[in-house]
Amino acid sequence: MPSLRAVPPVHSPITLAAVASGLAAMTGGEARARAEVTEALTRSLAPRSLLLTDSGTSALTLALRTAATLAPGPAALPAYCCYDIATAADGAGVEVLLYDLDPETLGPDFASLERVLAQGARTVVVVHLYGIPLDLPAVQHRLDAYQAVLIEDAAQGAGAACDGRPLGSIGALGVLSFGRGKGITGGRGGALLANDERAATALATVREGLRPAHTSASEPIAVLAQWLLGRPSLYGIPASLPFLGLGETIYRRPEEPRAMSPFALGVLSHTLADADREANLRRSHARRLLACAAADGRRVRTVRAPVSAVAGYLRLPLLLPDEWRARYGSPAARRLGIMPGYPTTLAELAGFTPRVRNAGVAFPGARRLVASLVTLPTHGRVSEGDLRALERWIAGRD
Repeated sequence: MPSLRAVPPVHSPITLAAVASGLAAMTGGEARARAEVTEALTRSLAPRSLLLTDSGTSALTLALRTAATLAPGPAALPAYCCYDIATAADGAGVEVLLYDLDPETLGPDFASLERVLAQGARTVVVVHLYGIPLDLPAVQHRLDAYQAVLIEDAAQGAGAACDGRPLGSIGALGVLSFGRGKGITGGRGGALLANDERAATALATVREGLRPAHTSASEPIAVLAQWLLGRPSLYGIPASLPFLGLGETIYRRPEEPRAMSPFALGVLSHTLADADREANLRRSHARRLLACAAADGRRVRTVRAPVSAVAGYLRLPLLLPDEWRARYGSPAARRLGIMPGYPTTLAELAGFTPRVRNAGVAFPGARRLVASLVTLPTHGRVSEGDLRALERWIAGRD
């Protein structure tokens, strides 16, 4: 019988107590759960205003709409990122200019960013990919010259900080996600943070039009499945079912944003307490794997974070040589939780390019990331044996 063991690429701590908390919120405890989540996020992030949504994609959709009222004009998006950002741009109905990324930092290529600002971009979305903080002061310095609005997408930034401030709390608008693979989960859900007075005032109008929350019957079932099957001893079962689409990057049609569901609020009110512990485990595992990569730096390249930053390492990104392509696409690599990055740039994403004003521009940094970036698991369910296997893989001894 084939082994059922496989390491999930990402993991968010979930317990039966968290599921029970979600069920309690569905049956009369919604106000209490909402208050607990709001208080916890306000204490840790100190936003001027906070809006809880049904997903991180919804939060970004609303952030783009809000930014457009502050500074009308196209929105600048990174050419390499999760396709949900394209979905959010569709939902917001904004015109898009793409900017290239620096593969060594996963942050903006500043020459490319300045070009799109000169072409009229007045909202800039930056993304802390895989929990690696960007050089936000350098980004903000360039935006200030154009009075452009910074949206900080920290959907992958759980446990990370820049200059002592948690990711999501620095840009005029910040976006969080609590999906199943984001380090902190409610099963689903997101948050939009307004971090200055202008953004908070604009967000008040968006809040008034937010559709009410809705808990579907499938939410508790999905979270229970995550609790049971998200452990390495059983993850091979869902990972072997193609129709589940685990690990796939999908470009979805937009849906009108809603408030966070009662069930997600209840789950999140419980799982937020595990965030620091899980982030510390991810950092510990990442340091060990980075040390292995540094010992063989001629072949494996790591991503550089700002000196003042603390990475959250939702996953560990590495840049690999072309000749390793077969290795990181193998079934053995998948069983270790090793996954390629996003399969194409937004400039080449079918169905999205009509929205992109500069889709015909070359984005060499983004294309290099498509070709060579892989991520390794760092989460708390990675065992000592898994770490040794990942070290062997990095060293080319698997």
